[in-house]
Amino acid sequence: MQAHAPVTDPAPWSWPPPWVRQWQRADLHGDVVAGLVVAVMLVPQSLAYAMLAGLPVQAGLLASVLPLVAYAAFGSSRAMSVGPAAITSLMVAQTLSPMAAPGSAHYQALAWCLALGSALVLGLMGWRRLGFLSQLLSGPVVQGFTVASALLILVGQAAPLVGWAGLGHTLPDMARALAQRVQASGWPAWGDAVVGLATLAVLMAGRPLAAFIGRMLRWPAARTDVLSRLWPLVGLLAAVGVAELLQRGLDAFVHRVGAVSLFSEGGATLWPDAAALAQVDVPSLLVPVLLISLVGFVSSMSVAQTFALRQGDRVDADRELLGLGAANLGSTLLGGMPVSGGLSRSVVNEAAGARSPLSGLVSAGVLVVMLAALLPALALLPKAALAAVIMTAVSGLLTLRPLREAARTDRSEAGAFVGTAVGVLLVGFEAGILLGMAWSIGAMIWRHSQPHVAEVGRLPGTEHFRNVQRHQVERLPGAIWLRVDDSLDFTNIQRVEQALCALIQARPEARHVVVLMSAVNHVDHTAGQALLTFDAAQQAQGRTLWLAEIKGPVMDRLHAAGIAERFEGRIVRSGQDAWLRLTSLVAEPCYVI
Repeated sequence: MQAHAPVTDPAPWSWPPPWVRQWQRADLHGDVVAGLVVAVMLVPQSLAYAMLAGLPVQAGLLASVLPLVAYAAFGSSRAMSVGPAAITSLMVAQTLSPMAAPGSAHYQALAWCLALGSALVLGLMGWRRLGFLSQLLSGPVVQGFTVASALLILVGQAAPLVGWAGLGHTLPDMARALAQRVQASGWPAWGDAVVGLATLAVLMAGRPLAAFIGRMLRWPAARTDVLSRLWPLVGLLAAVGVAELLQRGLDAFVHRVGAVSLFSEGGATLWPDAAALAQVDVPSLLVPVLLISLVGFVSSMSVAQTFALRQGDRVDADRELLGLGAANLGSTLLGGMPVSGGLSRSVVNEAAGARSPLSGLVSAGVLVVMLAALLPALALLPKAALAAVIMTAVSGLLTLRPLREAARTDRSEAGAFVGTAVGVLLVGFEAGILLGMAWSIGAMIWRHSQPHVAEVGRLPGTEHFRNVQRHQVERLPGAIWLRVDDSLDFTNIQRVEQALCALIQARPEARHVVVLMSAVNHVDHTAGQALLTFDAAQQAQGRTLWLAEIKGPVMDRLHAAGIAERFEGRIVRSGQDAWLRLTSLVAEPCYVI
């Protein structure tokens, strides 16, 4: 019989991407419609997120074009839309604000370096197939980071909403800046406040109004959701009208975006100035680049997996790394700011009928046309209105439900959530993420160092062994069955020995000790030597130690270390085999407890 070659996944850099081979002509209509809808949605979001990042607003549009094309070439998700994101933009602002003045040539050069660094890090991780690194950030860490970041964004954008400059990027900074502003200038600019609050009211009315229109026209839920997602564009148009009315009719000053251009000296250029790049302190950006890349990857994977489960698809983490790396490289080529997958854009993309990343290519083409047509009109946008767009976009992220769920599952998981959130709020995203990771790793080590060890007995009439504290089981006088529910290594072997001794002392009549190792996946050198010492101690006390249900890889290690030879004749296949062998050695009948 001819042997079949093992089935292996294609390399993440293989091309064309899987969606190209799966695409059908029937998908064209949905992709085109979704591409048009997402392009319209991207306009207000991209402008607002660029302002949040401290960059000229057109940088957000520029960072939304090539990333869509690059992700379509290498990504694996059919529905995810890539571009500027609220959390990533906040991380950019927190990183760069202490280094340069937002909007300056030096600041833009730093942002360009962050995008390029993210492209290199993500691309290298994808090339080396390091997609498993997404597991470095546990769910509670990501959720705590997201909630804290959303809170900082909401509080921080309250300043431009009423005409003030930014307040900072941590709660202590915001409190100090707010006190200084109130003391120095008193009340905010009323023109900006009217525009900002009016825009916020319009945006907040978007979802209930869309629901009302959907009911009136009997639209499906997906179409109603798309309308609510596109509502920010209506809010921006209304804000421009209100600002014009205030300035011309009431002589009220409203802060605008101002004239923008791709190449003019006063606007943003496609690439940073060489002199500004020469001032960049690259080592100071290494940790932010790594964390921005990791957070962007984890959040994008979460989005991609959500839609993959819904559509019955499979997400390739390594290909996602390459896709996101290519997307950030595309952003670098057009000015530069780190990009990632966006949940709200992806939701709209899927709801509008997207069947493949071709919708992203359509969005990119439409954005190019809109960028050329709308660039002069961007000058009229009130900054307060963009702040309102940001606040409504992140308001849905501000929820404590993940904390409550984590607390019900494991208090240490809730601690990781709180630790990450507190670090982000009080110090910054770097401290918050590192604190959350340290807490999670510490909790994991602590749990591993406290393994569960239980006495088990046989369920009557079966060959199954269960905890004597939870089930009515059979015991064999003169013998005790103990189960270890974790791998054995230097961090927990002492605790395991103590637990075994305590259970054995509670059954002083037992002359045979059977240790079930079905849950033991690894035994290191320290644990192996401790096992030999424990066996010698039991023999000195007149007891015989038996090992059962040892997995193949663990048995290989025991043989390699010479430990298995010590237990020759005392290693049995299962707890039932040990029961049958010891029944002939123990004269007394079994009893049920």
